[in-house]
Order: sequence, then structure tokens, then C-alpha cells
Amino acid sequence: MFQRDFIMNEARKFALMLAKLLGLKAEGEYEEYLKYFNEVLDEEYNAELDELLKLDEDAFKKRLTDANYSAEKLNALGQMLYVFAEPFTANEETAALLKKVMVIFNLLQTEHHYESFDNVTRRNAIHKYFETNYERT
Repeated sequence: MFQRDFIMNEARKFALMLAKLLGLKAEGEYEEYLKYFNEVLDEEYNAELDELLKLDEDAFKKRLTDANYSAEKLNALGQMLYVFAEPFTANEETAALLKKVMVIFNLLQTEHHYESFDNVTRRNAIHKYFETNYERT
């Protein structure tokens, strides 16, 4: 019972965090959005965006695996990075972010046996981005 309550509280916390990020981005409050985004990365994941971007896919996966995040926390990070990458422009930063989102989605599926329709839809959008901009990267 306690574990289920903990998981539900974590899911609520991350849902509220994502809602705030989406709201700030939608309202065009980019400075506030970026500030909050970086605060969440620091507080919840002990990371900085530039640091994560510098990691290749294997090093990123190792960092996540070593941190042993819950499925909810991993999913929230994937959603954060996906939203941060929007709108998808054909540049190296966006490609690096989306590759990391795919690493997260793959970890969720293989290690946590977690899949959602939202993640499947986003995975398809990422595949389309790479097919369109990088011809099967």
C-alpha cells in the first residue's frame, strides 16, 4: 500500500511539473520556462541540459541506469526533453535531444515494461523527424 501511494504521489508530482512547463512554453514565457526546466533537471535528476546534451547515447543510458530512476521519473524526463525539443527543427541539438528521448523510451519499455499510447505516438513522431531530416539516422 505504501509503495503504491508513493508511486501515485510521484506520478502526480511529475504531472504537475510537466503541466507547468507546458503552460509556460505555451504562454511564450521562455525565460521562465527555461529557468524552471533547469531547476527541475537539477533538483530531480542532478543534471544540467548542456551536460546531458554532451553525452552520447551509451553514456546517457549508463547514467540513467546507474541512477536507477523509477519508471515515472524516467517517463517525466522523457516528456520534458521531448517538449523542450519542440518544435522540431533540423539541427544537432534537437537531434541529440530526440535520441535521448528514444533511449528513455527504450529503457521504459525493456527495463520497466512501461509503454503508453503517448510514448508510442511520440516515438513515431521522432522516427518521422529522423526520416525527414536525416534519411534514416
